[in-house]
Amino acid sequence: MLIFIRPFISSLAFPYIDFIYSFLLLSSLILWLVRKGVPSKDITFLRFPLILFISAIFVSVFFSQAPLRSIENSVNLLMGLILLAFGLSMVPEEKEKVILWMVVSSLFVSVLAFYQYAFGFKHLLDYVSKNKISDPFILEYIERKRAFLPFVTPNVLGGYLAMVLPLTWKKKRRILFIAPLAIALLLTKSLSALLSIFIGMLIYFYFEGGLGKKKIIFLSSFGIIILLVLMARIATQKEHLHPVFSTVMRLNYWHDTLKIIKAFPWTGVGLGNFDLTYSRYAHNSYLQIWAEMGILGILSFLWLIIYVFKSALTNLSNPDERNSTIGLMTAGFVFLAHNFLDFTFFLPEVSTLWWLILGLMISKKQTL
Repeated sequence: MLIFIRPFISSLAFPYIDFIYSFLLLSSLILWLVRKGVPSKDITFLRFPLILFISAIFVSVFFSQAPLRSIENSVNLLMGLILLAFGLSMVPEEKEKVILWMVVSSLFVSVLAFYQYAFGFKHLLDYVSKNKISDPFILEYIERKRAFLPFVTPNVLGGYLAMVLPLTWKKKRRILFIAPLAIALLLTKSLSALLSIFIGMLIYFYFEGGLGKKKIIFLSSFGIIILLVLMARIATQKEHLHPVFSTVMRLNYWHDTLKIIKAFPWTGVGLGNFDLTYSRYAHNSYLQIWAEMGILGILSFLWLIIYVFKSALTNLSNPDERNSTIGLMTAGFVFLAHNFLDFTFFLPEVSTLWWLILGLMISKKQTL
């Protein structure tokens, strides 16, 4: 149940509720792992990247510009590692139940997106007008009807849906879940999310027998949809809505982030201490990890990810696990692709599920 409600608690909009939720989730995870344990033989291969990544977290806190803030933010990363162990400890039957919970939860998220698109923007416009809110990006969401509930921006909702969508590609789930999630994703009009799911499709089709004629036609059709969304953005007369403006802003964020990295290359500024003049996020999670955690942080993170995906490949040889593993690997990779242009890694309402997905993709049948 705690996994089911995670997407509905925004860490940015409801920080106190998020704190209570995190405490309950952490307590539940620890109790589970104490009761069941983590198969040592299944996690041994991760020990070096895990030790290095945990060390990077402590180094980041120790050399932080604001230690208390870094301690607070380190909890999310440590909980992510516990979630990885939680997913790793599951047997196939438990794994399927958790995946189903995540997919069902995403269906409710899609319903919220439909509601907002059909009825919610009028209420939001009334609220914005009454409170004289003039933020151009909020006004853009309303004007272009870009769905974002229950998250704070359309790109975050898009990133979440793009990550969960591959979990619905299992034959038993396709008809019931793909359509609502795909439509909700389109309602976000998020280019970064659409591009990441496009990359995810290429990976999924590669592992599912390569690109046949039908798959190429499907990918081409999806590519046309992305172009239509891009053209709609280009056609706007408002500078801040134009893709060129968005690209320039991201390049500026990355340029400023590289300056921070240059100033603190080894230890970073500390978890949670990243802050640009116009944004709390670099809109590239890898650069932000480096800026906050230093060279040890980014290298250990990449090492951990490579090891997890390398281990997941061994599950593909098991016919009973193959389809599920391909979906999980695709979901995990979509999240990574999206974070080249966004920051859902730093939002626990999305990243919590990703860490769990990492654990599920490397769980073994012999853990029974």
